[in-house]
Amino acid sequence: MSFAKTASRWKTIGARLTLWGAAVTLFVCGSLCAVLYAGVFFSLRQGIDAFLEGEVREFMLTVNEHSNDDSTLEQVIRRELGARTRHDLAFRLFDTKGRIFVSSEADDSFAKIWSAPQGWYDQTHRPLFQTINPPGDPYPYRTCSLLVTTPDGRRCTAQASYLLDRMTASLARFRKICVIVLAVAAAIALFVGRFLAYRSLKPIQALTAAANLIGAANLGERVPLAGTDDELDRLAGTLNEMLTRIDQYVEQLRQFTADASHELRTPLAALRGSAELALSRTRSAEELRLVIEDSLERYDRLQRIAEDLLLLARLDAGENILHIERVQLDRAVEDIVDLYRPVAEDRGLELRQENAEAIWINGDGGRVRQLIGNLIDNAVKYTPSPGRVTVSLSRENGVARLVVADTGRGIDPEDLPRVFDRFYRVDRSRSTSRADGTGLGLSICRSIAEAHHGSIELQSTPARGTQATVTLPIG
Repeated sequence: MSFAKTASRWKTIGARLTLWGAAVTLFVCGSLCAVLYAGVFFSLRQGIDAFLEGEVREFMLTVNEHSNDDSTLEQVIRRELGARTRHDLAFRLFDTKGRIFVSSEADDSFAKIWSAPQGWYDQTHRPLFQTINPPGDPYPYRTCSLLVTTPDGRRCTAQASYLLDRMTASLARFRKICVIVLAVAAAIALFVGRFLAYRSLKPIQALTAAANLIGAANLGERVPLAGTDDELDRLAGTLNEMLTRIDQYVEQLRQFTADASHELRTPLAALRGSAELALSRTRSAEELRLVIEDSLERYDRLQRIAEDLLLLARLDAGENILHIERVQLDRAVEDIVDLYRPVAEDRGLELRQENAEAIWINGDGGRVRQLIGNLIDNAVKYTPSPGRVTVSLSRENGVARLVVADTGRGIDPEDLPRVFDRFYRVDRSRSTSRADGTGLGLSICRSIAEAHHGSIELQSTPARGTQATVTLPIG
């Protein structure tokens, strides 16, 4: 196995979970061992200190019995300590100059390594506990020193020392046990962590395998749910929702591509047919002029389609194409109504404006006028004579509410959800002027409204009319 594969394997979630689990286990076990070690250490030392203090006070009883004869005192304490199986306890008396004048050891070297602390002979009669490491000795000593006054009036220091060989050995064994426990805990943590990580990540592997099988050709497939309603199940549900949205988007894109191809192919085919017909035989200047005029109309239609598609593409990409300014919305509505009023009268329709309330918004004046114009144009175009188109503008809950209502044929309920799709036309109810539009008007209206942080809704009743409602935030 190459180094790269080994390194990449340790970068997996399972490996990281295993290492983190092992690290946490080692930290907990190490902390527990440290606490236990400290507890054992201080407990042993406290027991030794209590033992030494008792021995010092018992030693002072012997001192008081032989206070006038130091030689006899040494013989007595050496005889008593000589009965011990281990030579780990010693007694001594220091004078105020730090010299040993009574000791249970024949060759006592403590006078060279111990001296009274600063101000020792000015202190109270409280025991002083110290740990001393004599040079060359493998083990330290624990001492208990007590400031005393003998019956003959001498001030001196009574001291008992205890060899800490057993305590040191016991602590060393405890440390070895802790190391073994930590090693075993690390091995168990790695094994159990790897097993639990594998079990925990197995559903993710199933999700990955299922997701790898889903492509553009089978977007209808979904990631299976385990039915446990845990985090992974919710992740699978989220992935399925995302796939549903992608499937809908791809389907809309396919439909859009097909519709765009159809919309572009029709005028191109007409242009080609007109050119081939004009070239099929010799034509007069008047006939050629008619062919060119007809071609120009189709060129205009192609240009409108291209411009509308470019506008939608830029809006979909989130490109900021708006020139924000202060726009008097009621004035814009009035201008567009005045512009379309002659067209409506030519069609035998009544176009009127209601609720001329002064409302200002922050937006792109040109795009807002384009939105209003598209809605009024659709209403006029698809309302038969005699009919009525009503435009109203009002202020409601901090937003501007623009309503364009007509008395046309309306839209069937099954067609209403798709009227904002690009190139979608409701042929059965709005086929009277099929060649007049590009099928992008309502899509552009929705994109412009959303670019202004607004919304647009369409309500329609067959044979009774349609109502478009636009809401825009008031600046």
